[in-house]
Amino acid sequence: MEPKLVLESLKFIKGKKENNLVVENASHAAPYAEVLFESKVLYDMLHDPKVRLDKVIEQISRKNEAAKQYEKVTGITWPF
Repeated sequence: MEPKLVLESLKFIKGKKENNLVVENASHAAPYAEVLFESKVLYDMLHDPKVRLDKVIEQISRKNEAAKQYEKVTGITWPF
């Protein structure tokens, strides 16, 4: 994953309004969107003091599954 895409992904996960997300290959788009979404949900949960630990653990599993699929399709390890 190019450093620029890592930075843009991080901006999205952290909730920044303006970002420029571009994937290298059309077949990478769906797995990228999925792992990005699951990472954002996890980030938001970790910053919410009302979220129960069991829900965070479930979300970690979802994010990890999406990361495995992303790596399977792209050959790139998800950095988050």
